[in-house]
Amino acid sequence: MRNRKKDMIQFLEWMRNGIAFCTTWILILVLAYCYFSGIQNILTIGLIKIVLWIIGGVFIFNLFFTPLIITKWGFIKRLSSFMAVISVYECLGFYWLELFSGVGTATQWFAFVGIILVLYLICIAIYQRYSKRQGEIYTQALQEYQQKRSKE
Repeated sequence: MRNRKKDMIQFLEWMRNGIAFCTTWILILVLAYCYFSGIQNILTIGLIKIVLWIIGGVFIFNLFFTPLIITKWGFIKRLSSFMAVISVYECLGFYWLELFSGVGTATQWFAFVGIILVLYLICIAIYQRYSKRQGEIYTQALQEYQQKRSKE
């Protein structure tokens, strides 16, 4: 029961932090876009949609990466599933926010999928490097422990 409470607290903290972080960055991007495009007004309904879209994205992230719901999956399975779900969610959100319109060309969709695929592969590469380093640290600590025990 204690772990469940701890997982729920982590989930809620990640929701708070994720919403704050993502809202800040998206609003900075929207403000920069409006400034450089000469747009003087941002509609309230547009801001509401952005905040709701962010909350949904952070919620999806937390479902996959906190052990609250999915307890037995490894990182790669979590990341792969998350990327598939969030990609669809982003597409729907972009249409809802009216950033996308119409069907789009094959080039546009290849660019969208390509960006997601490149970012996914970067995440996998970082994880592999991190895992290798952690494995080396663990192996070294184990060898030191075994040498210490053999001397006793």
